Amino acid sequence: MRILRWAHGAIVVCCALLFPLSAAGAGGPPAQKLPSALLVYPLIEATGEKDTRIELVNLSGNPVSVECFYVASGSCNEVGFMVYLTPYQPLSWLASGGKNDVMTGSSVPPFFGAGEMKCAVHPPHPEVQYHNAIQGRAIVFRIADGQSASYGAVGFQRLSDGEMTGTFSLNGTTYAQCPNKLHFEVLNDVFDEQTGAPLSTSEMILVPCAEDLRLQIPTGMSVQVLIYNEFESQYSASFALLCSDRRTLSEIANTLNRAVGGTDTAHVVIRGVGGPVLGLVVDTLRFRGQNGTTGNEPSFEGGRSATVYFPEPQ
Repeated sequence: MRILRWAHGAIVVCCALLFPLSAAGAGGPPAQKLPSALLVYPLIEATGEKDTRIELVNLSGNPVSVECFYVASGSCNEVGFMVYLTPYQPLSWLASGGKNDVMTGSSVPPFFGAGEMKCAVHPPHPEVQYHNAIQGRAIVFRIADGQSASYGAVGFQRLSDGEMTGTFSLNGTTYAQCPNKLHFEVLNDVFDEQTGAPLSTSEMILVPCAEDLRLQIPTGMSVQVLIYNEFESQYSASFALLCSDRRTLSEIANTLNRAVGGTDTAHVVIRGVGGPVLGLVVDTLRFRGQNGTTGNEPSFEGGRSATVYFPEPQ
């Protein structure tokens, strides 16, 4: 599978050299591991059995205000709040407990259930370096035994100077674009051959890249799935997404069941129809009869424009 993917990448590079992209058509997925203006955490969970440690850090030498929204899966309800970070300050809290910081005035409400979180910088000045200030991570863990899955928040950089208006045009000019496709290398689900009981099942979590947090309008779309097993056989599937979607791999397609697909791993390509998506897979690892979990972040292919609306700054 990796050889096939590298070969595809080589073809793309060759074509780019032969047919240069115009400035208007240029675009690509958002660069990661960089200070950003907008962050998306695809999975926040606080259910009594599980909780989430949320981490947010100001990587700039300037104080910044950050506006965040929890969006609950299922109900699509939103809860907004502000945090204030001093230069180079890290901030951490449990989703179930929230946080009150009397020194900075940050007030994070508790969150219960499952959903996502989006956070945006309110820059003190219009220059681009004041926008791109934050990074984030989250650790979702089971309270009883500490079994966890961690991942990095998806970051979108501001690309040009200007005021923060609440409208995040992820178009490759004002802000970085959303990825067009998500690529995952996953472990197929395993079921007991005698009873059919699940022994280890991985979950895919997807959220829309575009969102209207100003008018609280839920975002819905269809999701296309392409699956390549270790023999390079190709399968396809599709399903609907509203606000967020979470399902086991074998619920997406029975070929992601090891007994059906015939291989331990698969390469899965995700593309939203009607808008780009973001997400991660929580892989379940089975070793010596015990299960463990790990966060499985995708690689990005291509760029695709979308808009995220925050309330206009007061």
